Amino acid sequence: MNSIKIILALILTVSLTSCQFGQIKGNGEVVTEERSVTADFDKVRGGSGIDVYLTEGSENKIVVEADENLQNIIETNISNGKLTIRSSKNIGRASAKKVHVTYVSLTSIEASSGADVIGNSVIRSENLSLSASSGADLEVEVFTKNLTAETSSGADLIVTGKAETLDASASSGSELNAKRLQVITCSAKASSGADIVVNVKDKLNAKASSGGDVRYYGDPVSVSKKDSSSGNIRKM
Repeated sequence: MNSIKIILALILTVSLTSCQFGQIKGNGEVVTEERSVTADFDKVRGGSGIDVYLTEGSENKIVVEADENLQNIIETNISNGKLTIRSSKNIGRASAKKVHVTYVSLTSIEASSGADVIGNSVIRSENLSLSASSGADLEVEVFTKNLTAETSSGADLIVTGKAETLDASASSGSELNAKRLQVITCSAKASSGADIVVNVKDKLNAKASSGGDVRYYGDPVSVSKKDSSSGNIRKM
């Protein structure tokens, strides 16, 4: 498992190094710009190493806080109910590259390509999907009925709060930490050196393969385990 994570770290390092060519550095003059909200959205995707902060409010709002010369390359586009945050060019050293998103409701949050996505409010939704990939970090507190959480490619996801059901999957050296998420029923699948930590009350269906690791807290009444290829499932 550690060897997989080392390989992934090397790949990410090489990728980041290659991206340094043609980077635009911030000029140190941080300015704040409110963007037009051209349509409603209930999904958010953050990428390109940008810091995204999510706060519940009475109306959807997008504010970009970044070096003045980076404002025009940080994109905030809305399509089919999804707000996508990315940069059109590689950003180098910057004093700030933050996007503050105020939302009315959310059903999906994605973090990719080294982005940091942080929830400042408890995210309340009947059904909620969380996804972190490609070295991104995602940290949220939720109150939901049905939660789907997925991590891959060295990403980290920390989720706290409450959910009736959790469908968790992690692969390729990523980590999904739901230790402080109270769950009634959980399905957890870890593979390729990934780690999953859950806290389950009633029912757990866990699978681990190829160096994947599933750890669980609580005293579930029903536990189904299936591990293979150096996968590991254990109670904490």
